[in-house]
Amino acid sequence: MNSELYLKTPIWYEKEKISYFVPKGSNCRYLQVPKVEPLKNLEETLDKAVNSPLNSASLKDLIADHYQQGQTVVILLDDTTRPNIHTRALLPLLTRKLIEYGVLGTDIRLMIATGTHEPPPPHQIQELILGELYESWKDRIWVHDCDDTANHEDLGFSLQNTPILIDKRVLSSSLMIPLSDSEYHYFAGVAGSVKLFVPGVSARRTVRVNHSRIFDLNTGFKQECRMGNIENNISIQDIRDIVRSLIEKHRQRIFVIDAIMQQGEFINIVAGNPIAVHDHALKALSRLRDVSIPEKADLVIVAKPSVDFYQAGKGVNAASHAVKQGGQIILLAGCQEGFGPDDYFETMNQVKGLPYLEAMQWVINNKCTKETFEIGIQNAVDLFRILQLTEGQLYIYSELDPQLLKETFRYNSLLTSKSPQEALRSFIESFLKTNPDGMIYVFEDYNILTVNKAIEK
Repeated sequence: MNSELYLKTPIWYEKEKISYFVPKGSNCRYLQVPKVEPLKNLEETLDKAVNSPLNSASLKDLIADHYQQGQTVVILLDDTTRPNIHTRALLPLLTRKLIEYGVLGTDIRLMIATGTHEPPPPHQIQELILGELYESWKDRIWVHDCDDTANHEDLGFSLQNTPILIDKRVLSSSLMIPLSDSEYHYFAGVAGSVKLFVPGVSARRTVRVNHSRIFDLNTGFKQECRMGNIENNISIQDIRDIVRSLIEKHRQRIFVIDAIMQQGEFINIVAGNPIAVHDHALKALSRLRDVSIPEKADLVIVAKPSVDFYQAGKGVNAASHAVKQGGQIILLAGCQEGFGPDDYFETMNQVKGLPYLEAMQWVINNKCTKETFEIGIQNAVDLFRILQLTEGQLYIYSELDPQLLKETFRYNSLLTSKSPQEALRSFIESFLKTNPDGMIYVFEDYNILTVNKAIEK
């Protein structure tokens, strides 16, 4: 087919860029994030950030005040579920800075902040987190295990009565340095910084109690627990309160370094107090990720490069904010490593055949309490919310088994016998036959938060 007949709406299917699948003349909007000049010199920007931090003494002064040779300085890193571009780029620069300020290289440890995810084996740490840096760090890596209860310190309870259980190796270090990148999060509002402590290096019990509070029997997640919002968001506010208590109890020994990235490029780097950094990220992301729309769409197309179906759910959540009741969503996500957490798959199987609302309520009542919650279950709740919204019109182009997708997750699969471009063209042409004036949105980036004040009111 001639690309001149189609609009230029480039999106990614894993590492393949796809465009020219929406016919010209269609009622289509290509939703793009604002164009921002990437940082030109990471080392200079990092140097400025650590010497002029937000609401904190400088990194150099903190080292002078708290570190002595033979004591550990721990750098908290994201696990394999995140891209870790920032990790590989900033870790060598940060290490040089620490050594310049007097820290012995042998005193620096890395902590993979897994939260309640499965602790990754060495080959995954090398492939998905550190890359070529792995060899020089492999003997100085700790991996958090949320079920190693003896290795967590009990710090009492948060203001929301959440038990605070944190990895002892982190708390015993002379300085704790989360190295994060901030993004919008589909129920915590904003990820990064504070979340490297909870859930990052917390016990399963801490995460269960915190996460079990986000649910509502009628709406899935509570209204405040949504992408881009932290106000009255019980999950992230509880996490922020826990981190505040860590700062108080550990004499300001926490110093966050946080990046904001856009399409693989560094846009911003700040450092300092984790609460101040988290606040900064929310303001920065609202400028970089919020896109105005005139109305909700009949069809939304979004891509989420993902190792598994569970992680791909973040893309569908973003699309759900832009689609009208009874509208359709197409997700492009390879999901080469399958469906994700076993509990997610098993839970979806337990509610086969139940109507969407009834299934969602069963999951919340039986799988989302502070005694039963496991990571992954929140995606089942959100999926049933979106199935209600779209009236079952969810579609995916992936490497997953179409029969399992339909039977277990109630997704319809696009034909993978066609290329992603051909599959999209075929679907959209069929859509337009019955909806010739239908509004179509194509997301350039899954981290877009669509905003329409008239709709929200």
